Amino acid sequence: MDELTQLEQQISSLLAADEYNDDFPEQLQKLVAARHQQVTQLLRDQKSLSRSKFDDIQARTQDLKQLLEQNSARIRSKLLSNQKAKKSVAVYQMIRNN
Repeated sequence: MDELTQLEQQISSLLAADEYNDDFPEQLQKLVAARHQQVTQLLRDQKSLSRSKFDDIQARTQDLKQLLEQNSARIRSKLLSNQKAKKSVAVYQMIRNN
């Protein structure tokens, strides 16, 4: 559970930043995927999975979902600007190579 807490704190910190770095989408995707993997492992461990632990994981997942939804406009904006930047670089490289 400590690793899960650490991943959630990293996600929260990443989302709380005033400005998102250029690699923000990749960082967020990596952290969310790592959290998903950790949750999957915790839920598969039937021996140590209690009802209270399950309820805690479920509540924390809901909290994270809400946090992501609250920041969805900022996330979307950063994703779109990254896509535009990648297209611009591709066009520039195409022109430069010709």
